[in-house]
Amino acid sequence: MPRRLPLFWTVILTILGAYLFLRLVVPYASMLIAGQDNPLPVPGALMGIYLALIVAGVFVYLAADEARWRDFGAPVEALLRGRETIQTTNDRILHIGRLVILAAVPLLAGWIVYSNTAPSSTPPAALRIQHPTIPFAYEKLTNPYRNPDGTVDPEIIEEGQVLYQINCRPCHGTPANGEGPMAYGFRLKPANFRSEDTIATVIEAYAFWRVKEGGIGLPTAGSPWDSAMPAWEGTLTDDEIWKIIAAEYDTAGVEPRRPETAEGE
Repeated sequence: MPRRLPLFWTVILTILGAYLFLRLVVPYASMLIAGQDNPLPVPGALMGIYLALIVAGVFVYLAADEARWRDFGAPVEALLRGRETIQTTNDRILHIGRLVILAAVPLLAGWIVYSNTAPSSTPPAALRIQHPTIPFAYEKLTNPYRNPDGTVDPEIIEEGQVLYQINCRPCHGTPANGEGPMAYGFRLKPANFRSEDTIATVIEAYAFWRVKEGGIGLPTAGSPWDSAMPAWEGTLTDDEIWKIIAAEYDTAGVEPRRPETAEGE
């Protein structure tokens, strides 16, 4: 009879498998179902909710039976107690590994707490600005899907709307009004694109920069915005971001500001 995997490692592998399923399988399955050419990733916030529910369900399952709970905690208890006698080289190696783990866990927890609570040495911005200045690298970019007359082909809008609903809707809402199902979890609500003082006041290159680099892409002078916008450059391609931007303007019913040009150009 094959040896049964300890319950502790079964739980760890179950949670890891769920993460990999959401991270790797769902995007490609969604791509096939939606008939798209690129994977459709699960938004990070939504993945966090799914994983939290999975972890909660696993621990409810464990806590429902005392024997299961003891079986699950046995490796942890063994790690904390250690071996009563150390006789062989293998015992010494395991003992040293145990000490390393026991030392690393509180150090890691302390580092995480410190990194999240330590005061920043960056001085506050002296002036609050309406919009942070766009970096030079983005300044001259234009939406490759916008035609010379300012329109965007319907099929591009449709692709962008699908990408928007998958990645942006949870925060910015289906009609792009900043009232998505997750918007109320933020101290500062996501931007309402239908308002005339948001994306209607900036050029598309600016919107591209903000989507690609997110809140961490803001310069120091933009700190009053306190943006929770994630950086999408590791999740979405540049082409997907441009399509989303075109769809955002179309869904919100506003037009991007035209780049200023010198007289006679």
